[in-house]
Amino acid sequence: MRRTVEHRARRACPDCGWIAFGNAKPCVGVLIERAGLLLLVRRERAPFKGYWDIPGGFLEEDEHPRTGAAREAREETGLRIAVDELLGVYHDRSGDTYTLNLYYRAHVLGGRERAGDDADELRWFGRHELPTRIAFPGHARGVLRDWLDVRAR
Repeated sequence: MRRTVEHRARRACPDCGWIAFGNAKPCVGVLIERAGLLLLVRRERAPFKGYWDIPGGFLEEDEHPRTGAAREAREETGLRIAVDELLGVYHDRSGDTYTLNLYYRAHVLGGRERAGDDADELRWFGRHELPTRIAFPGHARGVLRDWLDVRAR
């Protein structure tokens, strides 16, 4: 059943009246930079299999976003990073899931480059070489645009 709460139709339990508030899932991404180049990963599975992506993923419930960004970078690229600054916050939808995406700029501290987790390839791209097949274009294109703007300053 649905019930209007705070001017929105919300799912509610017909027996007890409990209201299910829908919230965007928190995600983190990291723009790893080296000598003016940006590291992207190619996705090996759906959604967007074969598309280039910014390393990142869902934030764990007990995890600080900076910690989550470093974890995701390690899982997908094999690299240990230092998070430098928050680039921005972006809202999107993937299927039936709304996401709230925090993107950080970072640099490499160490580790060995290797595609991992849901990636099958890594590649460093210059600002004029960014691929057109970008995963999650609803927000990722804005992230890359903002990264380019910051790099141009």
